[in-house]
Amino acid sequence: MSWAPTSRAQRILGAAPTLCGVTRCGTTVTLRTPRFADAGEWRRIRLADQELIEPFWDHSELSWPDRHTRGAWLRECVSARRRMRNRSGLHTVIEVDGRLAGQCDAWIDLFHCRSELGLWVASRHAGDGVGTVAVQLVIAYLFEDLGVERITAPIAKGNTATARIAQRLGFVCEGVMRSYMSVGGQRRDHALWSLIRADWPRTSTSRLTAR
Repeated sequence: MSWAPTSRAQRILGAAPTLCGVTRCGTTVTLRTPRFADAGEWRRIRLADQELIEPFWDHSELSWPDRHTRGAWLRECVSARRRMRNRSGLHTVIEVDGRLAGQCDAWIDLFHCRSELGLWVASRHAGDGVGTVAVQLVIAYLFEDLGVERITAPIAKGNTATARIAQRLGFVCEGVMRSYMSVGGQRRDHALWSLIRADWPRTSTSRLTAR
């Protein structure tokens, strides 16, 4: 399928394109620009799923609740729009049945045509393919619309659910980066997963749409 380029208005406003896909079970997954109004649901899910997310999330001196205030979300939205205006990032929330279900982000270096992915999904969607479709949508957009050549995903050792998504989508594990970064309050090794454009079959986008 074809992917329409990001509109001039979207670039000026720092907005992400709206991307849609369907899981194997027929669930529609939508990626869209984060909104200020998402603050309450974002906080609720992140606090409820703290035990699942925090061990693999970048460390902070702040407590988990203090990292998830309305103000923290507003700052995150503003920063995301700034990066999207500069074309140095693609930042989206995952939506299922009109409800926020996670986030899927990409940090982009267009000069070197490379990008790095980040993902979290609400526990209510664990194992139902929502995370896989979200990453698939972002990959297709990076390769087919932005001309990215290489996508990486550093995944903490022990984060098996995310590693399975990477493997399912054709990522290759290049090796282990020892003591790569502090997550969940401790230094952790991270496996470096990568996908290059030549590895990405166009058939992977057959059930995806962009608008």
